[in-house]
Amino acid sequence: MITEDKMLIGLVDADLLNGGTRHPNLVLLKLAGYLMDNQIPFHLITDEDEDVSQYTIIYISKVFSFTPDPMFYRKAKGTINERKFKVGGTGEYAIEKNIKNFKNYRRYDMNKLENDEFLCKFQNRRGGDKIYGIDMRRQMPYYHLYDKYVQTKINEGRSKTYFDDYLHYSIGFLTRGCIRHCPFCVNKLENEVYPYSELEWFLDEERDEKGHLVRPYIYLWDDNFLAAPKSVWRPLLQKLIDSKRAFQFRQGLDERILAESENGEEIAELLSKCNYHGDFIFAFDNWRDKEKIIKALKIWKRYNPKKGTKFYLFCGYTLHDGGDEKLYNDIKILFERIKILMQYGCFGYVMRHVDYLNHELSNIYVQIARWCNQPQFYRYMSFWEYCYRNQSYWEQKTKKLEVPNQITYEEFEERLKNGYYENNGLRLCKTMQTLVDFMNRFPLYKDEILQMFNYKLKDLTNPKLWEG
Repeated sequence: MITEDKMLIGLVDADLLNGGTRHPNLVLLKLAGYLMDNQIPFHLITDEDEDVSQYTIIYISKVFSFTPDPMFYRKAKGTINERKFKVGGTGEYAIEKNIKNFKNYRRYDMNKLENDEFLCKFQNRRGGDKIYGIDMRRQMPYYHLYDKYVQTKINEGRSKTYFDDYLHYSIGFLTRGCIRHCPFCVNKLENEVYPYSELEWFLDEERDEKGHLVRPYIYLWDDNFLAAPKSVWRPLLQKLIDSKRAFQFRQGLDERILAESENGEEIAELLSKCNYHGDFIFAFDNWRDKEKIIKALKIWKRYNPKKGTKFYLFCGYTLHDGGDEKLYNDIKILFERIKILMQYGCFGYVMRHVDYLNHELSNIYVQIARWCNQPQFYRYMSFWEYCYRNQSYWEQKTKKLEVPNQITYEEFEERLKNGYYENNGLRLCKTMQTLVDFMNRFPLYKDEILQMFNYKLKDLTNPKLWEG
């Protein structure tokens, strides 16, 4: 039997080992908090070649389904060391196609740590009814878990701002659940939104030597906060306001609620008075929600005409090789959503499902995302202008040619026909080549494509749509 003084618990952020993310793993933060409460030694493993023999137990958390198992875990399989590993997270079951299996996996994963045999040997020191074992709702995260890793990366030259989420935010869920049943989401079988944690259970009050809050901001992982009953969201939102902390719903808020709920006007007005951190983020994932989104935008912009507002734009789902018609319709609908957002002075953020990679012309999604997701491009350029500016910049800087920053597609097409690029020993940059490949694949839709690719924020924004 291993005594407590000989214990060492390993914590593994599998997504971090696979290239990293810009935010810490909340499950691991809470596990570390619980271990700290019980004075159990632990270590964040950040080396793929870590010697796992020194650890009593290793907890691996994986958010994304495309994240591979860490190398030391793969090596341990089939050996005596495999018994040390406990693996969980949405990445373990998110792509499960069988609904029954998905439901069972999700239920098991959501409860496995609270029923963990090892963790249940120790006391819950955060109140509530649970005496032994971790209470995931009430457990205070240990926000210093990633400190050594972050400092190492900064010393290696990585920008400190890259790690803002690790350094400056309290993180948690106020509510869990959703009502939308989106097929691509881990909440697809959920039917309600319910209260989860109180703000004070994860709000960090640590201050530095000057008395300033170390983590002055809050970000929330709530799945669909506004879809909760008013008796739930109203007092929680008021508590956020009363905290005086700048906060953000990182998963976004459900814009459709403004149109669907009798409380839509109140929600928009209340949010306009919040100390909100960064852009307000909503989602416009489904074209069938067009009329609801437009109605909601009118309400939102009436109360928040100058607030930065961004919408996630989901795309690329169920795309397959050779599915040209599906590809074209998906791109068309993506740009029609962008057009509506531009009309209301809002920004888009393209979110690609991994299925987008299945099509030969998948890079069109990459280029659209690079344009749309960067405000400095989206604000001042159409997609066509963005693509051509990549080409003209390369010609100016690399080939030292005197070429205009911008030309029309028709002028560009004329250059192609006249052999301008071949005669000057030029190639098309990848961005421009991607656009040309897309145009060539759909010649019958040329005029429609050019119209979409020339949508421009400053040309389309129309305050008359919401004023009055």
